[in-house]
Amino acid sequence: MLRSFHAFLGVSFALAASPASALATPRFAQVGPDPVEVRRVAEEAGLAPLSEVAIPRPGNLALFLNPGARARKSLVVLGKALFWDMQVGSDGQACASCHFQAGADNRTKNQISPALKHTNPLLQGIFDPTLTGGGGPNYELTAADYPFYKLLVPDERNFDERVVLFETDDVVSSQGVSQAEFEGLSGTFADLGEPLADGIFSVGGVNTRRVEPRNTPTMINAVFNFANFWDGRAHNIFNGVSVIGPLDPAARIHVLTPGGTLEQRAIEIPNSSLASQSVGPPLSSEEMSFLGRTLPEVGRKLLGLRPLDLQLVHPRDSVLGALARTRLGRTGEVLGNPGLNTTYRAMIQAAFRPIYWASAEDVGGFSQMEANFSLFFGLAIQAYETTLVSDASPFDEFMAGDDGALEPEQLLGLLAFIRRPAPRSSDPVFTAEIGVGNCVACHAGPEFTEAAFTSLAAEGELELLEVEEMPELELGNLVVGDETAFLDVGFSNIGVRPTAEDLGRGAEVNGFPLSFARQALLGLEFAPELPECGGLDQEICPEAERVAADGTFKVPGLRNVALTGPYFHNGGEASLEDVVEFYDRRGNYGDDNIADLERNMARITITELDEDPLVAFLESLTDERVAWEMGPFDHPQLFVPNGHPGDHLVVECANGIVACDDVLVVPPIGRFGRAAAGLEELEPFLGLGEEE
Repeated sequence: MLRSFHAFLGVSFALAASPASALATPRFAQVGPDPVEVRRVAEEAGLAPLSEVAIPRPGNLALFLNPGARARKSLVVLGKALFWDMQVGSDGQACASCHFQAGADNRTKNQISPALKHTNPLLQGIFDPTLTGGGGPNYELTAADYPFYKLLVPDERNFDERVVLFETDDVVSSQGVSQAEFEGLSGTFADLGEPLADGIFSVGGVNTRRVEPRNTPTMINAVFNFANFWDGRAHNIFNGVSVIGPLDPAARIHVLTPGGTLEQRAIEIPNSSLASQSVGPPLSSEEMSFLGRTLPEVGRKLLGLRPLDLQLVHPRDSVLGALARTRLGRTGEVLGNPGLNTTYRAMIQAAFRPIYWASAEDVGGFSQMEANFSLFFGLAIQAYETTLVSDASPFDEFMAGDDGALEPEQLLGLLAFIRRPAPRSSDPVFTAEIGVGNCVACHAGPEFTEAAFTSLAAEGELELLEVEEMPELELGNLVVGDETAFLDVGFSNIGVRPTAEDLGRGAEVNGFPLSFARQALLGLEFAPELPECGGLDQEICPEAERVAADGTFKVPGLRNVALTGPYFHNGGEASLEDVVEFYDRRGNYGDDNIADLERNMARITITELDEDPLVAFLESLTDERVAWEMGPFDHPQLFVPNGHPGDHLVVECANGIVACDDVLVVPPIGRFGRAAAGLEELEPFLGLGEEE
């Protein structure tokens, strides 16, 4: 039996800080496109400051919370504590362990996963060498290992004429737990577990931490998404128990009736994809949990522990500061004790109505509060993540009327970003040298994703499905054809990797298709209605009820994208320059994926002249508060597993068959940000894209 323990608990609880320095937003003299005209066409393309977008709210949240603003504030406090608390995981993993860099993950050691989603079982779990010849568990990635798809001619658009020099089906993602069977609670942060030999994530017979099958997206601004996770399985309707909403018809919570008995009840909380998403990772054996653990057991564990008991909380934390057990030293260092001056029980009672926690009745060996912990966990983390809105970028300032907020090169990049194919690009502001990026077709609206409510409700009501013409190949070149298909709006197959390696939105969960289009064709009661087609001014109806869902993934938002590399669902591009080059060549596997490919990939016509301006524009989407971790993007201390002593050839330290951890220490940051702690701003992945 293994009682998990990690050496990082010996790290000192005092971190140096220095006085805050002022952060200034630069202003630029314009020698390029007229900013007024650029703003006009950007507005016509549907772009706007994010501050103008209403945050989607659950309409029936009041049924679950105590009355008044204090309960809602308590819910945010509970959510931030749970999100950052390393005690949630079986062996020290917090939700934040994979979301500590602008909401994403920029670690480079032990971050490779070997095609675990491949539809061919014989090709799952096999590591490939990287571009430099390294790879596998505990490998340290370098810039020379990128890209994961390399052509002799990098911008060759003709699929018949391409010469591929290198490609791999491996994924760069986030390391989670070491594989073990859950055996119970220990009364400490570490669960009791029996290590299981891992035939995939191991070096020389020593288990390394497992790595998730898809790259980690940021949770900042995720509140605007109708659905979350790359495949959208985090349903908009939270059932109080699991990730998939109505696709889990057995989900029930336990409610105290006026007669004093407990009643099992199915619930539906709309606009709560973040709550649905939140309850997945704590039970995932690739992310945070030993095999076989349940959320009631997580609840029992946390109700017996001090919140954040392994981590210092900054006394000026924008949410948790009033509960911190720390103080600032004379030079700004954080001193004192880890944890909060409260309990999880007290926070739940402050936020939620007693009918969800007050019963003394046994529920399958658990208290009512423990049995309903998934409800509390999901809604609390959703409330915290709802505060993480980055709406103060230079782009937002520009769209709000500041003509000097963007550099001339960024204005050129914005024009290429929004330029659509003729006749939609006939406006004279689009001069001949500006390419057709057509990016805004998918990265739409103030959120820069078609998967957000703004784009889905553009016509006044949610339109989750559409009929579109599909692309085809003519002599190796992508063109838009005449055949059509049903699509889930906000999900696209852009040919990053062959569809067979990961079906994405095209997969099934719990016996149901994830795709709304396939749900609708099956006549499932919770599916949206199919769009009309075949009529006047409508697309031709798809033949044989064709659906383009396989290999499609949620279109990610682009805000703070300079800080959230590596990119795409496979983490296969390290820099924004390489991402733009990917679109310049119209993707990697448009030929293999033609049956489900996004048609707008055939409508991109950019050149090398557009690449630097596009990158510059994307960098303008960074909110300085995110880069400097100022409130609300401040956080408690965190000890993040960062691979293991040794390398991909040998692990130098182990406890039985489980590797010891190397640890990255993330210091506690208060609402005044990293500058107040004497730290530099966050860096891009591998330091790429930084100004010399």
